Amino acid sequence: MSAIRFLDLPVGHAGRRMLSGHTPSFAVQADTRFSYRLFVPEDLRDDEPPLRLWVFVHGTGRRTQLYLDGFAEQARSERAVVLVPLFPVGTAGPDDINNYKLIDHGGVRYDEVLLSMVDEVAHRWPVAAETFFLHGFSGGGQFANRFALLHPERLSAVSIGAAGQVTLPDPTQPWWRGTADLEQRFGIGHDAAALARVPVQVVVGSLDDDPEAARVVAADSDPVGRLTQARTLTAALRGAGCSVRLDVVEGVGHDGGAVLDVVAAFLAARPAGSA
Repeated sequence: MSAIRFLDLPVGHAGRRMLSGHTPSFAVQADTRFSYRLFVPEDLRDDEPPLRLWVFVHGTGRRTQLYLDGFAEQARSERAVVLVPLFPVGTAGPDDINNYKLIDHGGVRYDEVLLSMVDEVAHRWPVAAETFFLHGFSGGGQFANRFALLHPERLSAVSIGAAGQVTLPDPTQPWWRGTADLEQRFGIGHDAAALARVPVQVVVGSLDDDPEAARVVAADSDPVGRLTQARTLTAALRGAGCSVRLDVVEGVGHDGGAVLDVVAAFLAARPAGSA
């Protein structure tokens, strides 16, 4: 059964009120273990152009409300829909906390789950979803980093926040608990030209460089702080031809909420129709 579209409902219908503002959680029809919420401008009009799509991926603590609240006013002003996925702990066992960060884990392709969410949103709401803006912080930064390497053609821009483990744009290098060959593992090649067309923000706090705090697994013998890793990723992306800005937020540690203003400024700098 096809989902009800926002524009199929008459103006003033109660269903429109449920499908705008801060929406309920929607289970992903392709895999109902996962869900998403949105902020949709309450004054969405039938006659306006399709809205932009902004996707914010939570960190390990799964703080989804942070983004729904933090970007609602900007979404109203710049005519965008905010999509926040929820990838819960425990999908591949009770202590499976890192799942989505790995992209391919426990029989789930988390990049494809996100793309299913985007497809559902584009069906139900008048959203331009061929490309979208993506931000993630901490664990979400790991996801955003890796998603950009796999699907650069789907991104209008990407903001990678304080990843505890960065992945460089070199398909000969192994991913954490991964394989070296992206094409063998994911069935798609590394498109360096497409990646170079995606504007990138790398954002991190100036105090977020404690190697132990960035330790990914207990077996890490030589952990590296997030600020150091952010600089390494920035240099590697620039070397790959990407347009990258490194935003180091002074006086901030590992705090996704404290970098939101800088992420909002990056979003606001994008030309109309680009993110």
